[in-house]
Amino acid sequence: MTDEQISGALTPTRDAALSRPDFPFARVARRLGIDPAQAEVALRDDDMVRAALARSVEEYLAADDDRRAGRTPSSALALDPDFPTEVGMALVGAAVLWDARDMVPRVALRVAKDHYEDGADELAASYLALVQEAIDPGEDSERDALAWAAQSLLVSVLQRSGSPAQADEIARDLAAHAIPIDLWRDDDPSLPDDSMSWHGGAFVGGIPPRRDERSLSYEDVHDYLQSLLAQTRREQDAERGAEGEAG
Repeated sequence: MTDEQISGALTPTRDAALSRPDFPFARVARRLGIDPAQAEVALRDDDMVRAALARSVEEYLAADDDRRAGRTPSSALALDPDFPTEVGMALVGAAVLWDARDMVPRVALRVAKDHYEDGADELAASYLALVQEAIDPGEDSERDALAWAAQSLLVSVLQRSGSPAQADEIARDLAAHAIPIDLWRDDDPSLPDDSMSWHGGAFVGGIPPRRDERSLSYEDVHDYLQSLLAQTRREQDAERGAEGEAG
């Protein structure tokens, strides 16, 4: 998918989402470090949102590095009760919704790792698909490494929950391109000098990452937003209930 296709697919989605009367402006703004009081104006400023998203992504990655190294993250984002996995999912959703394609792979790979480590293999595979959909073949060495890392994690996912034969096929592809089978374990993966550029063969032989044979698509951002809206409504109902009891 080209940048133009992605932009064309996402802009109506973003406009439609922001036009919903129940869109959780304050909650999304807070997650991005934007003043909730200015949320309805700020979230319609694409440049402002992307700048805030870039800051939040870097904060998330630094906090996740601390967590994985056994250090206690101290940033505000790390204090969110949904950190790390759901915070990462929210940032991926925002990056997709606001067409910040370059911010998707690093966070989506971390989210995929969390899901894999939690045993949620279908979700892990879906986010691995999103990592690779956001990277063009041979784009640059850093993004090549992220795509190959996603491919290496897919081997583990398929070995545990998919097809060992398909996992072996992908493992052979990794070996043919001099890619370490455990590349995904690196927080910031980098390729060995003798490895080859990412070739775009994300799912060899059309391997579906989920049992319903769908990868995580850009339309799936709607699912995230719907769950966010539902959670917001539950919180509002609970607050009104508490106020009623106090009255």
